[in-house]
Amino acid sequence: MAIIVEEGEKKTNLLGVIGWLVFLGIAGAAIYYVFFAQPELVAIPSTGSLSTIAPITQLSLHPETVIQSPAFAVLKSTVTLPTPQGPAAVGRPNPFIAP
Repeated sequence: MAIIVEEGEKKTNLLGVIGWLVFLGIAGAAIYYVFFAQPELVAIPSTGSLSTIAPITQLSLHPETVIQSPAFAVLKSTVTLPTPQGPAAVGRPNPFIAP
């Protein structure tokens, strides 16, 4: 007796194909909206009128007068300036550097 083994034809699963098409459509739409769509610009109205801002344009400010003013001269810096060796020693010394 001979045994005949035939390969069955592979049937396309229609539900699987539709699922992949839906997935690709959603992925394509997401890529379009994230990378290519121009977002709508939202207009934010100003809260004040321009008449309240106008006096600022009339001011004249000279840097020399600010630097030479007594209020500027009283200011003191509390930040230490960096040095080539770095700030004060913190932690243990590096064991890989020869003394």
